[in-house]
Amino acid sequence: MTALPPTTAAPHMPLNPTQLRGLLVVLCAALALVVAGNSALAIALPDIAIDLEADQSELTWIIDAYALTFAALLLTAGIAADRVGRRTILVMGLLIFGAANVASAFAPDPGWFIALRAIAGVGAAAVFPVTLSALVDAYPPERRTFAIGVWSGVSSAGAVAGTIIAGALLEAYWWGSVQLVFGGVAVALIIPVLMLVAQNRNPRLSLDPLGALWSIIALAGLVFGVVEGPQRGWLDLVTLLALAVGALGFVAFVVHQLRAKDPSLDVRLFANRGLAAGSLIVTVQFFASLGFFVLSPQYLQIVLEYTPLGAALALLIVPVGVGAGIGISAALERRFGARVPGSLGLLLMGVGLFVCAAGLAGGVDASIWVLGAGVLVFGIGFGMGITPGTQLIIEGLPAERRSVASAVNDITREVGGVLGIAVLSSVLISFYRSDIKPALDGIPDQVRQVVDAGAGAAIGIADSFGPEGEALARAAREAFAVGFSAAMLAGAVILVVASIITFLIAPAQREVATREFPADAHR
Repeated sequence: MTALPPTTAAPHMPLNPTQLRGLLVVLCAALALVVAGNSALAIALPDIAIDLEADQSELTWIIDAYALTFAALLLTAGIAADRVGRRTILVMGLLIFGAANVASAFAPDPGWFIALRAIAGVGAAAVFPVTLSALVDAYPPERRTFAIGVWSGVSSAGAVAGTIIAGALLEAYWWGSVQLVFGGVAVALIIPVLMLVAQNRNPRLSLDPLGALWSIIALAGLVFGVVEGPQRGWLDLVTLLALAVGALGFVAFVVHQLRAKDPSLDVRLFANRGLAAGSLIVTVQFFASLGFFVLSPQYLQIVLEYTPLGAALALLIVPVGVGAGIGISAALERRFGARVPGSLGLLLMGVGLFVCAAGLAGGVDASIWVLGAGVLVFGIGFGMGITPGTQLIIEGLPAERRSVASAVNDITREVGGVLGIAVLSSVLISFYRSDIKPALDGIPDQVRQVVDAGAGAAIGIADSFGPEGEALARAAREAFAVGFSAAMLAGAVILVVASIITFLIAPAQREVATREFPADAHR
C-alpha cells in the first residue's frame, strides 16, 4: 500500500516563539467565538422573544439551528481543510460566521433569525476543526501538550465567558449588540489568520463526496431527532422518522467507509484503543457539561432568583476548576499516560454532580456552599479529562488527517452536548411534572397546562393569583429543584460508568495511528 506524501502546499517556515504565542491567541479567540455562539445568545432570548415576537418553539430553534448545521458539517469541513487548505477554510469560516452574526442583529422576524443562525453554524463548522489541527501542526512535539491544554481550557471556558460578555452588553445595549460584537471580532481575526496560519493542504486526499453526504444525513437526522424529542415527544412520528434517518445514514456511512478505496474516515481506525477511549471521554464530558450549562443558569434564575448577569458570574467557579484540573492532568499524563487523568477526570465530574444533586435536596433553601463545592469538583474533573481525551483522538489518526481528527473531536463534543441537553432536560421536566402535581388541584385546566409546561411559565402566571400565587410559585421552584437534582444524579451515574469503561479500554501508553491511505492511483 503506497503512502500519501505529506502536505504539498508551499513550505511554511517554522514560527518563532512570539509568532507561536500570537497563533495561540488568534486560534483560541476563533475557538471561543464559535463555542460561545449559543451560550452568549441564550441569555438574550427573553429580549429576542419580545422584540421579534417569537414563541417558545421559535426560541428553541434559534439555539438549535446553529447546533444542527454545526454538528452536521464538522466532518465535511475537516476533510475540506485537509484537502483545500486549512488557512483557506478557516478564513471562509470566519467570514461566513461573522457576516451571518452581523446580519442576524437586524433580522426582521424569527424566521430570518433562525435561517441566519443556521448559516452561522456553517461558518462555525469550518472554523472549529482548524483551530486545533493548525495548533498541533505548528507546535513542536515537546510543547504540543501545552497547546492542546490551552485549547481545551478555552473550549470549556468559552461558554461561560460568552455568557458573561453577553450579560454585560445587555445591561447597556439591545440584544443585537451581542451578535454585532461576535461578528465583528470574527471578521477582524481574518488578517492575523492570513499572517500566521499555515495552509497545510494535501490535494491528493479524497473529498469523498458520498461519504460526506452520508455523514451529513446521519448527524443532521440524529441531532434533529434529539432536539425535537423533548418538545414533540419521543414517540412522535417526526421524532422517530428523524432518528431513523440518522441511524440509516450512520449505517450507510460506515458501510461506505469500509468499502471505499480511499475513505475520508477509515472507521477501522476506531479499533485503536486510544481513539475509542478519547471519543468516549469527550462525548460523555460534553454530555454532562452542556446539560449542566443549559440547566444551571435556569436554576439560578428561577429558583434562587439571580439576574442573568449574576447567574453568569456565579458560574465563573467552573473555569477556575477547569484551570486547576488541566494543570493536574498534565502532571498525571507525563507519569501515567492519558488513561489515568482521563478516567479520573470523568469520575470527579460524576462526584461533583452527585454533590450538587445532594445539595439540591434542600430545594429553594439549598446550601449555596454545597452547590459551589460540587461545581468546583465538576470543573476540576472536566479540566483533568479534556486534554487527554482530545490528545487520544488527535493521535488516533494519521498526521495528514489531523483536521479530520479535529473534526472527530468536535463531532463527539457536539453530539454529546446535544444528547446531554435533551436527556437531562427530559429527566428534569419529568420529575418537575411529578412533583408539581399536588399544587395543581383546583386550578383551571388552561392554567394547569401553563404550569405543567415549566417553572418559568408557572411563576409568571402565579403573579396574577395574588396571595395564592405565592404558594404556586414556591411549589414551582421546589419542583424545578427536584427535577434539576434528578438530572444531575442521572448525569453523575453516566459519568461514573464511562469512567470505568475508559480505564478498561484506554491504552496505558500512547497508541499513534500509522495506517496508510491509498494513493489516487489506486482509485
